[in-house]
Amino acid sequence: MARPDARMRAAVGDYLPLVWRILRRAGLGAADADDAAQDVFWVLARRVDDVPERAQRSFLVSTALRVAADHRLSKWQRAVSSGLDADLRPSEAPLPDEALDQQRAVAFLDDALAALDPADRAVFVLTDLEQMTRSEVAESLGIPEGTVASRLRRAREAVEAAILRMRARTRFTR
Repeated sequence: MARPDARMRAAVGDYLPLVWRILRRAGLGAADADDAAQDVFWVLARRVDDVPERAQRSFLVSTALRVAADHRLSKWQRAVSSGLDADLRPSEAPLPDEALDQQRAVAFLDDALAALDPADRAVFVLTDLEQMTRSEVAESLGIPEGTVASRLRRAREAVEAAILRMRARTRFTR
């Protein structure tokens, strides 16, 4: 078995992008996702000896979802407005019209995800955005695969309805 500090370094290297994306898609802004990711890995650090290496991904996914829920509910999170991604360097920034399209797409996805029931959102994010299998999602969330399938169906229907509403709005505003 690897030493705890080596396991932590490996876990951060292997799973930080996944954890950050899950936090971001669970409703946190970019800066808040950075802070929450630290919280997720802090939880793992405290329990690294109790979490088998083969279960580390599932542990981090479920922990990320709980941490995101805690951050969203906190008084501080509600009081702070998320906004600009100031860390974008001009050389990497898209052209203004591309940036606007990207911002609109991200805002739309965030709105569509925010409208979902948290349980449905978690399943949708893990399967459709993170490309996890239904069995991996079931293991990560501690629910049966059939429940994953039904929540995924509901979430996809809700997102599809949101897309149709958005298309209808843009048709009338042009």
